[in-house]
Amino acid sequence: MTEEKDIRTMVDEDIAHAEAVWDASSYDSEAMEALFGLLMEHYKEEIDGFVKGLRVIQPYEGSADMAEVYRENVKTMVERLKGFRENGYSNEGLMEYYMMRDRQELDYEADFTSVRLDLGLMEISRSEREDIIRHLDEMEEICSQVMTTKEKWEALREHLVWLSGKDVAVAMKLLPLFFRIN
Repeated sequence: MTEEKDIRTMVDEDIAHAEAVWDASSYDSEAMEALFGLLMEHYKEEIDGFVKGLRVIQPYEGSADMAEVYRENVKTMVERLKGFRENGYSNEGLMEYYMMRDRQELDYEADFTSVRLDLGLMEISRSEREDIIRHLDEMEEICSQVMTTKEKWEALREHLVWLSGKDVAVAMKLLPLFFRIN
């Protein structure tokens, strides 16, 4: 029982600490690296799936790229800490909890404007956002042309292949747009 209380206290304190560091220094590579190390040390053996899917830090990357990787990893780790807390500070059923929490429904009413607005709110790099917007512009152009559905599909196919290489959050936003070929 004492150990359970200790993990609860530690999780709550580390979430508060991580949020404070994030607010003050989210673009400081050293601060993010220190926070990453702390969270890794505290939870890699304690929370199921805590380190799964984290990005690998490459020593040859520039400091700005390394800072971005640390930022992404810390953000993921804090989300997992919050999920662990929401799951009653327990590993039992944690993976199922994550799956249910992350489940997203497709928005079949989405249009190109609403998707662009949603993308503006997502935390993705500027170059990634520019690439997505370029593809959205091309897709919108194709969908607005007067041609058969088959011709539109052939023209959109390369964008669907491109989308298959994107993050699931981005893909879920863009997939409904392919239904606009009618």
